[in-house]
Amino acid sequence: MSPLGRPPDDLSRFPAFDLRRRDRLYRLHRSDVGPWWFSSDGSGRFDLRESDHGTCYLAVSAVGAFIEVFRVATVIPEAEVEARSLSTLAPPKRVNLADCTVSAARKFGITGAVHTQPDYALPQAWAAALAAAGFGGIRYRLSHDPAQKELGVALFGAAGQQSLPIRRTETVPPAAVEEARQRFGLVVAPTPG
Repeated sequence: MSPLGRPPDDLSRFPAFDLRRRDRLYRLHRSDVGPWWFSSDGSGRFDLRESDHGTCYLAVSAVGAFIEVFRVATVIPEAEVEARSLSTLAPPKRVNLADCTVSAARKFGITGAVHTQPDYALPQAWAAALAAAGFGGIRYRLSHDPAQKELGVALFGAAGQQSLPIRRTETVPPAAVEEARQRFGLVVAPTPG
């Protein structure tokens, strides 16, 4: 895979994706907290660290949200799934996302490494540069899908917990657990009785 370089000074013509209010986004989160958390501590791939802004990590499918949370083990304790909820969210407004999933992003220096490299320093530099260029977030490929078909949205906003639109919050649906099992080999193990 080609290495990822630093962002260029001019990102005004970077490819964009129009995220509309009617689009659905998904977030798997602990049930005792809300889904709209904007991280700025550097623990996330596209965290905005040099400002009072942060990044909320969302998926465009329920299974995408599942595999991003349960990304280390292939056997997941049932109690860990039961401690979480799946929220279906509405973007708070129409947002122009920097689209790192299209070939045209390559001419600006984006490579597949932006989605997968374990060192987050360069992806965070890209996030800061794209935010400074006026983008409201980033469209990217989820790194825990080896096929790179599942997509994520890193939405920029004020750092910390936010009260934004929620379409629905529910227990993790069995269909999402089953899809994770069939496609990714993730198995939820029953809690010993």
